[in-house]
Amino acid sequence: MDATVFRFVAREAAGKIRGARLEKVFAPFPACWTFDLGQPGFLVVHAGKPDPFLLLSSAKPENPLQPDARAMWLRKRLRGRRVLDAVSDWPGRRMALALSPGEGSWLMLSLSEPPQLTDSLPPDFGREPEIPALEEILDNPEIWKTYPHVTPPLRRRLQVISRDEGETLLQEFRDGSSRTFYAGMDGGRMCVRLWPVSGGLVFESALDAADYACTRTLADMIRARTGEDAAASRAGKRLRRALGRLEEDERRLKTMLAGREQAQWLRAGLHALPKDARLSETLVILHGGEERTVALDPALTVRENMDRLFARAAKGERGLAQVAARRKMLLDAPLEDDSPVPVTETTTLAAKTAVPARFRDIKAAVYRSSDGFLMFRGRSAKANHQLLTRAASPFDYWLHAQNGPGAHVIVKRDFPAQEVPESTIGEAAALAALASHLKMAGCGDVLLCLVKDVRTIKGAAMGMADVRKVLRTVRAVIEPGLEQKLEIKT
Repeated sequence: MDATVFRFVAREAAGKIRGARLEKVFAPFPACWTFDLGQPGFLVVHAGKPDPFLLLSSAKPENPLQPDARAMWLRKRLRGRRVLDAVSDWPGRRMALALSPGEGSWLMLSLSEPPQLTDSLPPDFGREPEIPALEEILDNPEIWKTYPHVTPPLRRRLQVISRDEGETLLQEFRDGSSRTFYAGMDGGRMCVRLWPVSGGLVFESALDAADYACTRTLADMIRARTGEDAAASRAGKRLRRALGRLEEDERRLKTMLAGREQAQWLRAGLHALPKDARLSETLVILHGGEERTVALDPALTVRENMDRLFARAAKGERGLAQVAARRKMLLDAPLEDDSPVPVTETTTLAAKTAVPARFRDIKAAVYRSSDGFLMFRGRSAKANHQLLTRAASPFDYWLHAQNGPGAHVIVKRDFPAQEVPESTIGEAAALAALASHLKMAGCGDVLLCLVKDVRTIKGAAMGMADVRKVLRTVRAVIEPGLEQKLEIKT
């Protein structure tokens, strides 16, 4: 999390944690601390490399049985104290919490150092920094050494957008007025940005974007640090590498697509150009007298160059659509609880809704719809894989939240032509939404497919799937207590 995003995350977090009482301090792993604030949630700070971040989460990260020494030291001095105020020094990625009386007046949180208790803040804390002009940023690749808050990702973004877009982004940066945040992959890593990123989701809240991105990063870190689920950790690395390759493909295809504008210039000025000449470049005069220089392949005529540019642009456009579809499949991986939940047949089930034997050893929650149909939802990536490849019939229904991670839901049918009422489809869609990125939204779109039209992806992380055909999209409305109402107890 760089300074451009930390600014907004800290601002939103401050508004939520003022007045909260500190309960406990935890340490999921070295250089990461969790502060239990009661109702606002858990303030999580990772001050190590890579991927330092700050987030406010409703869920407590998994912790070791024995807290580390610093966590215990902080717990003894912070427990029961209130947060009177919260201020930030966003260029330094620091946030200070003013505390009720006790040892230390301030709790200093930083993305580069462990938490500290202090009686006063540095004199320059919270001072607004100078933001250089756009030209100065673009002309100096090492601008961050003089202005650390002008981060390399920000400069890279300014390099690839138009001047007007760059000035607008820079002004929002100066004013701290951004209202849209993007969580997705950049450089093979999950991150939050002030501008669109590969496969990114759009949020109106910086905290929500950080919760989406950093929670996933945190889960990967915990698995890697604790040595649990090593296979999933390796799969995560493979996923990041695959996404990195997609980013490279995307940049190449966008370059091809950009050639369409040059082809249009050539077409507009073709009447005045020597069509059969073989040139290394040519000057095109557009309507209104505007001039454009177009680089050409001297082995081809002007017309052939134009045709090739159009063909490459069309190929780039098709390729970008394929990259987007591939990225969606790669990111379609749930973060689910891996705790074993045995699924067994209950004596109250009717014969037609008895749990088949092939489902019983899968870590899946089992539900019965209000119409009597069995529904299964995976509790882990492995369970999702098993439901799709081993247990479900080709004619069963498969549901999954659209455009984001989530669990697989299977609606079991007895025969291919069996009709499933809309009420059951709606309940299954809601179950899928409840175990996905849509949970906090209260509603969202869920894909409805036949199992035969969903395939696993060779070489991808377990649980990922390639959707060949979508029957339709179902608008899921999350009903409180639905899981408890429909779940078959064992």
